[in-house]
Amino acid sequence: MIPESVRIIRADRPEPLLALAASCGWNQTLHDCRELTNAQDAICFYAETDGEIIGSAAAKLYGENHTAFINMVVVREAWRGRKIATAMLKKLMQTLAGFRTFRLYATPAGSHVYAKLGFKTYIEMTKYIKADHHPRMPEGIQPLAEEDLAGIIALDARSFGVKREKILRYFYTQAPQFSFKCSDRNGRITGFTIGRDGPVSRAAAALTAASEQDAIRLFNAVAAAGDPAPKTHLIIPDTHTEMIRIALANGIQPSSSKLVCMEYGQPGPLPAAHYFSVLGGDFG
Repeated sequence: MIPESVRIIRADRPEPLLALAASCGWNQTLHDCRELTNAQDAICFYAETDGEIIGSAAAKLYGENHTAFINMVVVREAWRGRKIATAMLKKLMQTLAGFRTFRLYATPAGSHVYAKLGFKTYIEMTKYIKADHHPRMPEGIQPLAEEDLAGIIALDARSFGVKREKILRYFYTQAPQFSFKCSDRNGRITGFTIGRDGPVSRAAAALTAASEQDAIRLFNAVAAAGDPAPKTHLIIPDTHTEMIRIALANGIQPSSSKLVCMEYGQPGPLPAAHYFSVLGGDFG
């Protein structure tokens, strides 16, 4: 049982979520947090005591009751070990009982908590970083335009396994200058990435490409865009061994950040062979 003074309440404003993210050194912006507290295709609960928000658990909803992607599960350090995170998670899953698959990306330590609740690991991933990386814009890489979004949303659905149009459009509109594409000789888009710029680092996110070499070029385009970023990262499934080899050869180094990908309910699709970097630990 959680302490009697703690209530699990529905979140309706993003500022406490941003504060919780910052306390963990996470990379979300206020706009990202608003996507989880106020958007129609999301849900978030807070743990509250005496007017103070001490924890959160949220989910982004993809497809028609298809996949609920759980994220932002955090409790203030002074309140940990009192089953508050478990209570928020159970409340979230009960509210979303109609969804066929629940997924989340956990830290290795946190994965043990989720395993006790019935979540099973399907893959693991690692964050790779290149610090102080200021490349020239690669040849053959073009800015992603708004009229390209329908095409890249279809590409992403094949890579991720379920359509997530709203969140891709959201991230594109937040920072279109960090989003890029590559095309074949006929002008057909064969790869893209939507860049995310946060308080900690810039990300080459939702990166789909026809080859590992194109994936690296798209990564370099994100790093080269706008003002130089102190570091740029991508999150690669550990099963993509050739991509990892080429990333290492290009000086993109593994960090200590490991993610254990877990699911509950009906098994979902695995990352496609050409899905080289996920959207993030918060949105899948």
